[in-house]
Amino acid sequence: MKTQKLAAIDIGSNSLKLVIVEAAASDSFTVILQERERVRLGHETLRNKFLSKEAIDLSAAAIAKFRQIAESREVRSIIAVATASVREANNANQFVREIEERTSVRVDVLSSIEEARLIGIAAAQFFGADDASLLNIDIGGGSTELSLMKNGEPHKLFSMKLGAVGLTEKFLFSNPPKRKELENLQAEIVAALQQPLRKTKGATWQFSTGTSGTILNLAGLLNFQTAENAPTGKLEIQLKKLTALNKLIASLPLEKRAELPVISPQRAEVIVAGGQILEGVMRAFRIQTLQPCGYALREGVIIDYLREIESESMPPVPDVEDKKLRDVFAIGRRYGYEESHALKVADLAEQIFDALAHVYKLSRHGRTLLSAAALLHDVGYHISHESHHKHSYYLIKHSEMTGFSETEKTIIAHIARYHRGSVPKEKHTDFMQLSERDRRSVAQLGAILRLAEALDRGHENRIQDIKFKRDKQNLYLKLVSNEDCIIERQAIEQKKDLFEMAFDCNLIVEQTASSMGR
Repeated sequence: MKTQKLAAIDIGSNSLKLVIVEAAASDSFTVILQERERVRLGHETLRNKFLSKEAIDLSAAAIAKFRQIAESREVRSIIAVATASVREANNANQFVREIEERTSVRVDVLSSIEEARLIGIAAAQFFGADDASLLNIDIGGGSTELSLMKNGEPHKLFSMKLGAVGLTEKFLFSNPPKRKELENLQAEIVAALQQPLRKTKGATWQFSTGTSGTILNLAGLLNFQTAENAPTGKLEIQLKKLTALNKLIASLPLEKRAELPVISPQRAEVIVAGGQILEGVMRAFRIQTLQPCGYALREGVIIDYLREIESESMPPVPDVEDKKLRDVFAIGRRYGYEESHALKVADLAEQIFDALAHVYKLSRHGRTLLSAAALLHDVGYHISHESHHKHSYYLIKHSEMTGFSETEKTIIAHIARYHRGSVPKEKHTDFMQLSERDRRSVAQLGAILRLAEALDRGHENRIQDIKFKRDKQNLYLKLVSNEDCIIERQAIEQKKDLFEMAFDCNLIVEQTASSMGR
């Protein structure tokens, strides 16, 4: 991979952040610029579940500024992700649509677990923990993520609605906070940590790390107070010292907190809640010392994007070998899918995709989305046989799928939804809320899945191979089999409408015998 400049934008609850890197590979890049705009997107949004016009306007202005900076640095791509404030908002789709219309920057809304994964891989790479284990804590404005990483890969991921902005607005009303307010906040933290504590019982890790502005600011305050004891400038957070610092900052009114070294006036508003969250997590997980991390979500996004680029140049792998699909298999088994049929349909879908990829310029990433949808296309049977494709859409959309953003998960759900039944229509509200590019992807990948499902219509694995040949407007699909495939051919005739529309062709089906069977 050639050296290239990339930009990542993190649309957080407290601020919007930009990083520009020069990268040679996913494990070799240099940060050349960082910018931050205090938008406070989470202010009231986390409570009201709605992004105001002012919040959208401020975000659009900040992202437009970031885009100008990125273009002046001649970046190749801008990757923008949004976290808790947008994720929790009822009008998230409107936010994404308006940002793209005003700035031409596409925003992916991250699921909470995907956010934890990206932060975890950033921390693991920052500390060179490819052959070690670490527990990373990230405290955002709207949520806190825990990432237990082993050998650079996620082992356990958790996200809790414990954010410095959210908890400040929910519990801290006095200036300085009253003891009862702090006690209520602490009780909320303890309750939220019960599930991750249960699910990590018996787990071990070699060291603990922390990402986010809150943790870096707390480390800076502690280091400033003890600079004479840290001549090397190494930052670390010790639980005992953090507890003392939290008592100090909680006793100060906002005006005095804003005068503290290291932290900004805006950070001073939420640092009390942020400090309490960190202390609560360290206490619950018996962490005595925490190492702050210079990377966070933005760098995780960059690393993940670069890995995707690197994988594009590699030959396709069967879905069973794709690490991104581990959660997909778990979801299928949870809902009792017919695994042999799901695997066969996924295999056929991948064969069709690979045959068409060069002609129609289909990306490898699209192949992964297709594989996920193919594996899960029938999970809707868990609810009902009737309209099971619609039930599949619902179950996929509301499942946790590590490795996919909320937008990608929605695309996967739509691909599965259109494996049977009607083709996408303007009256399908959820489909029409997708961007034009995503609607095109759903149509093409849904058409491939529709075809693959038809090829295993009888669940009898009759098709040994498939071949495509294009002649002007005609696309010939040759089925290789020594058995009569009349059921499959009839199914294709019934389902080829979406395929012909999405790929602008006339699909003609032929059959030939396998030479091995002669």
